[in-house]
Amino acid sequence: MTLMVDRMLSRAAAEKLLMHARLVTEPRWTPLPHQVPPDGDWYGWLLLAGRGAGKTDACARYVHEHVMGPPCLPGPIPHWIGIIAPTLGDAATSCYAGPSGLRVHSPEAVMRTVQGGTVIRWPNGSEAKIFGAHSPEDVERLRSGGNRCLSWLEELAAWRYLDQTWDQMRFGLRTGPRPHWIASTTPKPRTLIKKLAAGEIANVVRTRASMYDNPHLPEDIRNALEDAYAGTQIGRQELHAEIIDADENALWTRPMIDEHRLRPSDLPPLMRTSVGVDPSGGRGEQGIVVVGKAMQEHLRVVNGRERPAMLAHGYVLADRTCHLSPDGWGRRAVQAAVDYEADDICCEVNFGGDMAVNTIRAAADAMGVNIPIKVVRATRGKKVRAEPVSALSEQGRWHMVGEFAELEDQMCTWYDELDWSPDRLDAMVWPAWHQRIVKPTVTGTTSSKGLASAARTIG
Repeated sequence: MTLMVDRMLSRAAAEKLLMHARLVTEPRWTPLPHQVPPDGDWYGWLLLAGRGAGKTDACARYVHEHVMGPPCLPGPIPHWIGIIAPTLGDAATSCYAGPSGLRVHSPEAVMRTVQGGTVIRWPNGSEAKIFGAHSPEDVERLRSGGNRCLSWLEELAAWRYLDQTWDQMRFGLRTGPRPHWIASTTPKPRTLIKKLAAGEIANVVRTRASMYDNPHLPEDIRNALEDAYAGTQIGRQELHAEIIDADENALWTRPMIDEHRLRPSDLPPLMRTSVGVDPSGGRGEQGIVVVGKAMQEHLRVVNGRERPAMLAHGYVLADRTCHLSPDGWGRRAVQAAVDYEADDICCEVNFGGDMAVNTIRAAADAMGVNIPIKVVRATRGKKVRAEPVSALSEQGRWHMVGEFAELEDQMCTWYDELDWSPDRLDAMVWPAWHQRIVKPTVTGTTSSKGLASAARTIG
């Protein structure tokens, strides 16, 4: 037994010597000004930077230096670290295996999948566990993932379950003499990000940088990013790290949405509910949005006199948009219909054709669900379809029941000259048409021919 312990100690000592030899012989990493950690006893460091600015590189280096520094805990594991990214795969690739990840700064660190999850281990005994923020299950894994002395929050603004994951991260950040977090993210106009950027959360140091602050970015990457974003509002976000709340060309504004937002407890009885699906032809996200319809009384002026009239209102109940295999998104759409007792699923088939319908039908059959599928095919542009729904918002007849950050981002930043498809927005708009919240005969908008549709039944 004594011999075994001696061998283990000798091996650990050898690994430490090898690790320090590497640090001596390998070229030193020279940080750019925005990659230098701030001084002081701060609780959080928010590195708010554009694409290619080197924010992941800076945080990976910070983790390495933390592991090499004074131990936060006595015993064989001097540091317990949490690494959280939009998905578990993102944490593994960007934060560890990528060109700016830990494997570059800590070549002695090894990532392994063990019982209980995926961890990164250093020869000195330090351990980092990786987590995603994409599902309720990810949030639960973080909740039960143990306490940490340091958390690295990669692409914080892209976390799907941002608020829930943020809370669980903070609750578990309580190990060692100074628990703290670092965050590397391109900004998005989400409530938490805006609070952090505005200094509304105590003891958080903010560092800003643009793509142009990194002279080491390869020219071909810089050119590709400029080709995609230069001269656009979204480019101010992606390249210059500005928080863009809305685009002046978009069909919605934040105040327009907020003014008519409802709490779920204030939702009136619905006469119809549909799940809108935008399959995107198998690329990108599959938009899945649940919309309800109710009739509300309004006063109209007829011949100079006010008279009551019943007008349709639309209510956005859920955004189940995903990026899954056909079986995965088909089941997700059907589950949304089950959860909200929808009358039908409204599926756009411009790109997916019969495949999209068959995907939903197969998922419903496998789940034992019988629900009509409303098939819609557009012959007019996305803006033309979305404009009347935007008009409903201006009239106070389109309501977000709760908050849907990513959907609302698309509503307030997309316009028809951009080269990306607003899958969530498309999925939201279709039920407004086929439920007749928007009338197909409205002058200057999509005609009934432009919304050629036919009902099919699964089962």
